[in-house]
Amino acid sequence: MGNEINKIAVENYKNFCFKEGSDYIASEFALETILKLIDKFKPKKILELGMGIGSVSDTILKFKNLNDLNFEYFGTESNEFCLEQLKKNVDFYDEIVLFSELNEIDRSNKFDFIIIDGLDDSLKSIVDFCDKNAILFVEGDRKTQTKVLLELFPKNKYVNIITLEKNPPYAHEGRSVNSYKGGGQLIFTNPTNMMKLFWFLEKIKTFIKIRIRKYNRK
Repeated sequence: MGNEINKIAVENYKNFCFKEGSDYIASEFALETILKLIDKFKPKKILELGMGIGSVSDTILKFKNLNDLNFEYFGTESNEFCLEQLKKNVDFYDEIVLFSELNEIDRSNKFDFIIIDGLDDSLKSIVDFCDKNAILFVEGDRKTQTKVLLELFPKNKYVNIITLEKNPPYAHEGRSVNSYKGGGQLIFTNPTNMMKLFWFLEKIKTFIKIRIRKYNRK
């Protein structure tokens, strides 16, 4: 499964790099991390906040259909340009339950995996939409949003997921090939024992990678 996940993430990232509005799409490493979390924890209801031009949703829905997975996919987006691009870019667009913002979604919906991939002024109400053991993944280095989420979930286990891989030559022109690929902020809101183990192993990996990065800068 690992090779398949990597292949989907790399191919989709490369494809989206050449689409209009691709300046701030999630990195292929972030896409791969999201797919690994889905494969590991088998969520039944996924929410993406800030869908942009569709790189995350297209990747996830392709993975879902290739592997005959069973989950619902909700998303928020209010930008008119992005809404038009979503229709063009996402192969399984009809499988998305789309809203303009979080607070438009009925609070009877509880999500076990939420991806924060853009701005949403109603972020503080996210706690109302979380299942008991919800997983949050904040794409990239969104410190302000991460800080808000950590304060909302006092029992959380949090780790910054990073990589030692550099941006590929086909990355968007704004991303230097000498820079590391973007990762994300992983938050287990109320972790199970399996989640705690996953978190602990990722903390070790991140610690080692940070040390290697510092060494390489010398």
